[in-house]
Amino acid sequence: MQFKLTTIYYVLVAIVSIIPYPWWYYSVGGIVTIEDSPFQVLIYFLGTRLILSDVLTFLLTAFRLYVFVVAVGYAFQSMRGNPKVYSTMFWFPVLYVLDPILIYVLFKFIPQLLGVPIQYPFFIWGTETFTSSFKGNQVIAEVISYPTLIYWFALGTAILYPFSRWEIRASRRKARQP
Repeated sequence: MQFKLTTIYYVLVAIVSIIPYPWWYYSVGGIVTIEDSPFQVLIYFLGTRLILSDVLTFLLTAFRLYVFVVAVGYAFQSMRGNPKVYSTMFWFPVLYVLDPILIYVLFKFIPQLLGVPIQYPFFIWGTETFTSSFKGNQVIAEVISYPTLIYWFALGTAILYPFSRWEIRASRRKARQP
């Protein structure tokens, strides 16, 4: 097999795409809990899963199946010596570091638009405390935010992508030489 790294990369992408667990976990005082990945969004409010999260997860399941089918097809193409390039699953884990920043925007600016000032840390990894004053009362909540083991597996898979590209380019350069 000529494109071993590329084939391994696509097999791992297929595995990552079908694992039904979240990549990142957030909890704000146990009131709001969000577990998400590019393939699902589970939002709980006071322990009850919101219907919105079921709708989003349903739609993202189609994307999950698409990524799985493409990865399996490209793995077979690589095994046959005709590798293809699919960078989506490289960019998702790499850019997923932006997820806590998006949550920051959600918890920092939207409450302020509603007139509820919140002191929310910019980037949370682990456990932090945020405070807010509302109508003379002070609210303090523990915020938990961390990547899950599945995220690290997806990021590890993404690390193979540049090596896969290098393998493909090296093979094409070698084929062009007289």
